[in-house]
Amino acid sequence: MTAEPLEIEVKIRFEGAEAARRAILAAGGAETRARHFEDNRILDTPAGDLATRQALLRVRSTSDGRGFVTFKEKVATDVRAKVRIERESEVSSADAIAAILEGAGFVTTYRYQKYRTVFRLGRATVDLDETPMGCFIEIEAERDAILEAASRLGAKESEFLVEDYRTLYHDWLREKGLPLSDMLFPPRGAGSPPAA
Repeated sequence: MTAEPLEIEVKIRFEGAEAARRAILAAGGAETRARHFEDNRILDTPAGDLATRQALLRVRSTSDGRGFVTFKEKVATDVRAKVRIERESEVSSADAIAAILEGAGFVTTYRYQKYRTVFRLGRATVDLDETPMGCFIEIEAERDAILEAASRLGAKESEFLVEDYRTLYHDWLREKGLPLSDMLFPPRGAGSPPAA
């Protein structure tokens, strides 16, 4: 019997994409996937059964024509990191998978968008994420490799964020006195970010 596939990750806030890129490259990181746009849909049952058990069903489409369906479920842990069982599969059409899941009774409960550039740094994957609320890097690896990569980036464990983007965005909106919403960039022509 094989072990469940685990995702272990932390986020670190950066002042901007250029500062994050410089830090990653200065630490010895190498780009493995060019900057691309991601549109993510979170699906659940109408009763919210997945959220109740701290699980997530996501359909992702990207500007480079790729699509993914992912299921994650939280694992109890005492380490300062987000630890989840993760199963993911690339699909030929994210829209078709979303339509199939909605046809089976799931509903889209949240959408979030970001621009992502992927790097390799030592034994860790480092994602540079540009979001509507600012720039973050996400480090995914085994726990000791996360600490090693963070150290090379000049980040302390006290700076680690373990919340998901939905929670971080809702906290950000509350701080600004804005209503809760999906994390989406403005439509093109209304201050939209640079193209991927």
